[in-house]
Amino acid sequence: MPIREGIHHVHLISENPDATADWYVRALGAEITAAVERRGARNVSMRLGGASLYVRGIRESDEIAAPEKSRPLGIHHIGFIVDDLDAMLERIEAEGGELAQPVFTGDTGNRVAFVLGPDSAMIELIEPPKE
Repeated sequence: MPIREGIHHVHLISENPDATADWYVRALGAEITAAVERRGARNVSMRLGGASLYVRGIRESDEIAAPEKSRPLGIHHIGFIVDDLDAMLERIEAEGGELAQPVFTGDTGNRVAFVLGPDSAMIELIEPPKE
């Protein structure tokens, strides 16, 4: 198999990567592991659970499209497992995140919420059923 492991990281682009990273720290409990200038843009690296999440600023060579009301093609959302969905939603809303659609229970019994973070990044939060 050509892919050795799971996803190595997710990389976001932001007009203000430090503020965006700070939101992920406050709202989701991320840990900033590095913040450097690289290839003409600010880059902030974070750990969020077992995932690596990177945010970088806009480079002079980037062609950034204006956000639209509908979701674009390509990556739709980033998903994370949480222990307490209600507490996480309170934390996210206190930090300016918004619920994108009502919380629902999936076919496997998971409680699921989609929220919008900085730069309209869609984040799925999944709370597995309690055993």
